Amino acid sequence: MSDARVDLLKALGHPLRLRVIDRLGHLGPAPVSALGAELGAPLPELSNHLERLRDAGLVTARRDGRQSVYELTGEVEVLLPLLDRLTRPADRPPGRAPSRTCYDHLAGPLGVGLYRGLLERGALRDRPDGTVEVLDPDALAALGVGAVVPGRRRLAFECLDATEHAPHLAGALGGAVAEALIGRGWVRRGDGRTVHVTPAGQHELGALGLPA
Repeated sequence: MSDARVDLLKALGHPLRLRVIDRLGHLGPAPVSALGAELGAPLPELSNHLERLRDAGLVTARRDGRQSVYELTGEVEVLLPLLDRLTRPADRPPGRAPSRTCYDHLAGPLGVGLYRGLLERGALRDRPDGTVEVLDPDALAALGVGAVVPGRRRLAFECLDATEHAPHLAGALGGAVAEALIGRGWVRRGDGRTVHVTPAGQHELGALGLPA
């Protein structure tokens, strides 16, 4: 008698399939052409892996004109933050990489520091399943973040930072924080995905008791 857990882990056990799951979990549904462009994967290869994920019940597909749009099933959205928690290194020191974006949210020292600061201030609360709850909307409003409507994305969850080996804030809320800080001129974009805190941002974030 087969074990469904084994089948699930096998379906996740390929780098490209896991990248597809990760991308859909962070940014929401996408057509095959967009996934191929973003992940740098040939469409025939990508289509094969998407079929494997669909057969495993991890993604669903719907027609939008001539394209197939893929999205995660609800159960997988619950699983992803837990996977990050299970695989988080306990004894590796932080990296020395610059701050950057991860998908559309802040990562690296800035992203990890901001998330930790918002937790310590009681603005956010991390749940055991890796999702994040907003406790103090006023603290987010001070950053320029209003009400966030997640749409087909999750509102907020932890994302394990690749260089800091600690979580930063992801989801629609993480994207809204990045957009607000860049829009206010507190953070500016650099080369590629790097970001830098401006002098104004250092002052304003410091005044709010948040690391910059």
